[in-house]
Amino acid sequence: MKLPFVSTLTFRYLCHYEDKMLFGVAKPETGFPFVSAFTFSYLWELFYFLSVMKRGFIYTILLSILLGSCNHHDTEKAEILYQNGVEMEKRYMPDSAVIFYHKALKRLDESNDNELKSKIYNQLGDLLLEHNIYETARSAYQQALYVSKELADKSNLSHAYRGIGKYHFLYKDRDSAFYYFEKPIGFFPEIKNREERSSVYNNLTSAYKLKNDIKSALECNAKALSLTNDEVKRLRNYAVRGQLFAMQMQYDSALFYLEQASHSEEKSVKASAYFKLADLPEKSGITDSMKYRYLQEAYRLSDSIENMAVSHQIDRQEQIRITSDLKEQNHIRLIVSITVSIIVVLLLSIVVFFIYRKHLKRRNERIFAHKWERQEARAQENENRELQIIDIIRKAGETCSKHFKESNIYTDLYKKINSDKESLSYNEQKSFQTTILKEFDTYLQQVSSIVPLTDNDAFLCALLQLGFSTKECAACRGISSETIRSQRTRIRKKIPQNFLSQGLGIVILGEENLSKR
Repeated sequence: MKLPFVSTLTFRYLCHYEDKMLFGVAKPETGFPFVSAFTFSYLWELFYFLSVMKRGFIYTILLSILLGSCNHHDTEKAEILYQNGVEMEKRYMPDSAVIFYHKALKRLDESNDNELKSKIYNQLGDLLLEHNIYETARSAYQQALYVSKELADKSNLSHAYRGIGKYHFLYKDRDSAFYYFEKPIGFFPEIKNREERSSVYNNLTSAYKLKNDIKSALECNAKALSLTNDEVKRLRNYAVRGQLFAMQMQYDSALFYLEQASHSEEKSVKASAYFKLADLPEKSGITDSMKYRYLQEAYRLSDSIENMAVSHQIDRQEQIRITSDLKEQNHIRLIVSITVSIIVVLLLSIVVFFIYRKHLKRRNERIFAHKWERQEARAQENENRELQIIDIIRKAGETCSKHFKESNIYTDLYKKINSDKESLSYNEQKSFQTTILKEFDTYLQQVSSIVPLTDNDAFLCALLQLGFSTKECAACRGISSETIRSQRTRIRKKIPQNFLSQGLGIVILGEENLSKR
């Protein structure tokens, strides 16, 4: 019996026909049509049959090349989709990036390219984790862990362990985070990627810092710096190193590294560096005006970063993807059962579709309403807490003012500043300042917990609580009234906007005390 020659075109047509039967769609973009599990079983039987024929060897080679070319083409297509996803991330379009990564992974379902699979899963996990979709990110890292275990290069395996570690780190599970961060050390020589080695030490730095082991954190940070060639990463490490030195009170070193980090092109690194610079004490050389400038720049960058966050879009895209997968599975089941009754299948599909869409719409409406209620409640809670803090500060000021006005020191001070003398002597100024700061210590501690005050700022706030006018404050300080007005303006700028809008400026800058004595 002779088997007629089956041409490549005929083979492609058969595959394409079966796909149309099973899925109802063709896939011309892949070059060769998608080969389903059913098609593959038929091809395998044909492959075995041809291998025992007279010309079986030739047919076997031809079919092997054909199947290999299909698989190779899918791998190339997956690589292109992966690169498209990376490009979408660079353009701050994470929802589009998620779509490309899932498409690439779908291309690799039947592929043995575990290196590319693990790389895509890790990239997807990083993206989801960055946008606070934690559980889905963890699943992606676990998939990367599974497919990369047998690879000779352990770079992707290390990345997956670190990703799971970051998941636990964000949930404040220190022990689990440290366990996963330390995992790559066990196969460190097998990690070929130099930047991945640097990242291992970066994560260990964060873990040690969380444990307050600053010495070990600095050692890991130094190792990470020695391994990285990436400029953004290097400056990010500088920001961490500066913070570690600040925790050890080595302010000169902290200032050097934080200023270096503030030159980064990455907004998040730059904002972090400015926040940390603003937290340095005055003895490090950072003046109040510099702190104000750093904080202004840091908040500007933070607002810019927040505006680019689109985690809700990614979350919705994940829902769409899951829904799409479920629809595809249901669609396959319905098509398989088409032999029973095509009319029944179509009717059921329409009914299920509309019911599901209605259910999904109601579910999304409930979720949105619940989130909105929680946001409103949280905002109200914060407002009430701020009003309580302002009330505590007001009462502390009134109590301290009342006690001080009952003393002879207040009477003596009030007479002197309202005498014909323009101002107090230097010794009188210092004496009264020391006494007033001591008497108003409770009040000033409450204010300082919200607003950063210098000694002169604190002295002025205490005088304003006593109801002193600008002229009287100037006489106590031995300076001009214009200087007092400028100082009040500086203090007002230091007050956080949320507390300022709630009236804290009116309380501590004395507007409500001008008529009280």
